[in-house]
Amino acid sequence: MDLSDRKRKILQAVIDEYIGTAEPVGSRAISKRDNLNLSSATIRNEMADLEDMGYLIQPHTSAGRIPSDEGYRFYVNSLMERYQVGMEAIIELQKAFQMRITRLDQIIKYAGSIASSLTDYATIITAPQRGESMLRKVDLVPISNEKTTVVVVTETVRSHVINMALSDDECNILATALNKYLKGLTSKDVTIDKMREVSDRIKERTKLDEEVLARVLKFVFETITDDDTEIYVSNMQSILKYPEYRDVNKAGKMFSFLENKDNLRRLIMSDNGEGIHAKIGSENEDEILKDCSLVTVDYSLGDNRGGKISVIGPKRMNYSKVFASLDTISGEIDKILRYYTNNG
Repeated sequence: MDLSDRKRKILQAVIDEYIGTAEPVGSRAISKRDNLNLSSATIRNEMADLEDMGYLIQPHTSAGRIPSDEGYRFYVNSLMERYQVGMEAIIELQKAFQMRITRLDQIIKYAGSIASSLTDYATIITAPQRGESMLRKVDLVPISNEKTTVVVVTETVRSHVINMALSDDECNILATALNKYLKGLTSKDVTIDKMREVSDRIKERTKLDEEVLARVLKFVFETITDDDTEIYVSNMQSILKYPEYRDVNKAGKMFSFLENKDNLRRLIMSDNGEGIHAKIGSENEDEILKDCSLVTVDYSLGDNRGGKISVIGPKRMNYSKVFASLDTISGEIDKILRYYTNNG
């Protein structure tokens, strides 16, 4: 939806003000801004229009307005001013990466700490991602009257015991079917939809117990798609600084979420956006993140795929500063990792 130049300026002013104060913004506060030269009455009318258009919300009848998720999205896409990371910060960043750090995991951890220091938000950073796994073979071996071992061979060999009895014939039938439909596929190919398709085909052609089939397929799927990528979190305690987390229960739930590496792995590795990008409020799938924003950027390992850096904070985050900081940090990580790659 197109906004007039005046509405754009007022929306930008409201969001800038709210980012700085965390308090609903009234027309009087906006009228004091030198660049607008508008009366409170005019601003009040325009803010009412912006509310009707879905860009602002009035939490209480007598209160000012706050941005909606749609308002933040328009701000990030079209309104926020470019933030310039100071040369002092860049010099300190370069000095930090020039320290005699030789282990990749130390470099990655340090980068996460620097990102947290620059943005003052919690930072999640992943180590460089490994290559795609390929499923080479699935085998099933009965080991007792009540248990069967499932063996999945990719670049490594993993096994899992299921508490179900299968005969030699049943093991052979299922292994043959799984290898027929899955052998040679990579972790990128083995999606949930693909596993459903394989399950349906096997059920059509065999009389195997559906529960057995479901449990075996679950292990095969988890094995080939499992990502052992290391994830590091910095400055988790920063959330306590922000009024949005004054509620102890809310803060506790957020801490629990950030402490769970499976949550973080799913959160950051499922993000396939390009460049620097933000997921704002309701754009996040996890309910606990509906009041948060997640800003993510990729970094490279020489000419190869590297990992991701994400900053997580309240929707009322300083997007301009976060975007600029992540852009600078990812560029410096690219340089240092390229140096280490080229120099062994």
